[in-house]
Amino acid sequence: MAPILYSLVALTGFISAAYSLPSTERSTDSAKVLDLKAVSPGLPQPTSSPSIIALGVGTQNYTCNSTTGTYSSNVAVADLYDITNIIKSNTKDSLCKLYLKSSQDCSADGNPMQLNLIGDHYFDASSKPNFDFSRSDKGRLQAKKGAGVPAPKSASKGVKPYENGAVDWLYLLDNGAGVSEELLSVYRVQTAGGKPPQTCSGGEQVQVPYAAEYWFYSQMF
Repeated sequence: MAPILYSLVALTGFISAAYSLPSTERSTDSAKVLDLKAVSPGLPQPTSSPSIIALGVGTQNYTCNSTTGTYSSNVAVADLYDITNIIKSNTKDSLCKLYLKSSQDCSADGNPMQLNLIGDHYFDASSKPNFDFSRSDKGRLQAKKGAGVPAPKSASKGVKPYENGAVDWLYLLDNGAGVSEELLSVYRVQTAGGKPPQTCSGGEQVQVPYAAEYWFYSQMF
């Protein structure tokens, strides 16, 4: 089968799987339950429904520490797509794998499910993580790390040539700087890809594709 045709067939399969999520995962029901059993214990359990559920697709960016010969995290950049009314429980990374693959496949639609782009994730000049939903008037969160645990062993390792593993699941909360609006905490779960190569040299920099679900709350836990 020709490479381009094979890619199209594979992508069609991914989209079909995403649209055929089990009823416990694909729903417009207002009850949203974040399942943390895969990494329990380690992250605080939310006690309310999220304000927003977003699919983040972008890159984790690293700089090589020439002394240790390993990469250290620098910044992350991602587009945030609205999946609030698509799922009511985290989806075992099916959406993340679909969008991660599509973002790196030149022959594929980078937004195969035509999700609404509602926000941006980035680090500011002082290395503070920001989640900005000003384009959709859904608030903003400037955060700090509250807790983190390794992704489950079953998590997607990423896309070639960066199949180095999935970044950690995280709990982030408002950093108290007075920047946040409406949103006070977020969980990064169902991560796919994002880890850098284990070794490096000099001052090398690398941008590693990743995707993750981000569950945002109007309270802290």
